[in-house]
Amino acid sequence: MYAYKGYCMAKKPVQPEPVGDILRRQRVEVLGMGLRQTAQVLGVAPAHLTDLEKGRRTPSEALLGRIAKVYKLDIAILRAGWQKPDSSVAEAATRDATAAAKVPEFLRSTQGLTSEEWDTLIAQAKKMTDTKGGKR
Repeated sequence: MYAYKGYCMAKKPVQPEPVGDILRRQRVEVLGMGLRQTAQVLGVAPAHLTDLEKGRRTPSEALLGRIAKVYKLDIAILRAGWQKPDSSVAEAATRDATAAAKVPEFLRSTQGLTSEEWDTLIAQAKKMTDTKGGKR
């Protein structure tokens, strides 16, 4: 997996690089592939890939996974760039009425956390759920 400015362990959030710029650079400089060749490997039209790289389209969930694999990028970088949360986020937020009310409030309260602070918060949440009648 590759790291890009604004997506790694920075103490303060940095304005992320547009996902299309990341894709284009990765395709050309790291993979050494042309647009048509990459589109063929992904199973999309070259025009569709151009639109993805220029920010005019967002990929389907299936294409998002193929892009991460072909481009050798962490899927989290792509999800953040296209603002496409993992399906588990929606599942957690709609599990019941309490979750539907509390998950958005919780997520708003976490803005600006560092990776280390997220790790601490996740460990605390796991500890809380583990002590409530065993692991879920």
